[in-house]
Amino acid sequence: MPHDADPGAPGPAPRRRTGRVPAKLLALTTALLAVTAAVLPAVLGSAPAAAAAPPPANDRPVFELPAAGDLLGVFDRNGYNEQDGAPRTIPSPTSPGRQALEFRLDGGDQRSEVEPRVPDQYEGQVWYYTYRAGLARDFPTATDDWQVVLQWHHTGDSGSPPIALEVKQGRLMLASEGENLQDLGPVRGGDRLDVSMRVAFSRDPGRSSVDVWRDGRHVLDGYSPPNGTMLDQGNYLKLGLYRATAIDQGGRLWVDDLRVGPTMASVAPTGMGSGAPGADPVAEDAAAPAGGAAERDVDAITWVAGGLLLGVVLLFVATRSVRRTARPDGDRREHAGR
Repeated sequence: MPHDADPGAPGPAPRRRTGRVPAKLLALTTALLAVTAAVLPAVLGSAPAAAAAPPPANDRPVFELPAAGDLLGVFDRNGYNEQDGAPRTIPSPTSPGRQALEFRLDGGDQRSEVEPRVPDQYEGQVWYYTYRAGLARDFPTATDDWQVVLQWHHTGDSGSPPIALEVKQGRLMLASEGENLQDLGPVRGGDRLDVSMRVAFSRDPGRSSVDVWRDGRHVLDGYSPPNGTMLDQGNYLKLGLYRATAIDQGGRLWVDDLRVGPTMASVAPTGMGSGAPGADPVAEDAAAPAGGAAERDVDAITWVAGGLLLGVVLLFVATRSVRRTARPDGDRREHAGR
């Protein structure tokens, strides 16, 4: 028989609580903290670098013709483009203190061009351009034949470019595949060409458009060529003088400013008057994708930080609860008797 306990003998000492956090709560908190620790560095790493970078790149052109020095050094050159003459560097006749590239063709000659080292243009992109040039006094502006001074050529070898600036019939024109001429105003020998452009590149006419400012005036607004501003997978830029061989008069022009950039502000030439195009019609549209990404990153960081804070709070509450329940019964009675 089991020995009965002596009623007068002291009983076993009260069991002291160990202060352990409940297993389920501890597991949940640990998992939450682990996930937060794993995800937070990745999210922070995906945040836009521009937040701690110098001024955004869209404040600067991606290409700018130097005012002096080795002007030809910023262009790609080949025998095909210079088959009838190579350009040369001269002091600009119209912009004191600057140098210029002079292009010259004799009667019957066809091509003297160079390719600026700028990114090729692809589907969905929008680029801005400033082109400033001077025509010699004897430049044959009244001819009925085409003379291209600036062109965005498709990557294919055959066919006319999807968009180009031409001098023809005493007018400066925007041509699409050599046709669909858009009048940009009169031009004659000795004139200064001061042009800024916005081009939305696409093979879809509904998504492509061309805006042109001449001498600060908006002379072409949202023109969409019938076949778009692209004919294949990409375009590349060329400038100089390219014309019909039927022209029997010599031609000479010089270019002293060329800028390419992602916004109108990035290509605004120094010294342009108050009539210059100041508004950037797609600045907000162009910034929207980057802004949306930034907002998504901020949202992700907020959620992760909130999860981390919740984990800390749960752990703190659990610890406080355990500390209270960990006191021995005697301590509780003494506390209650106060």
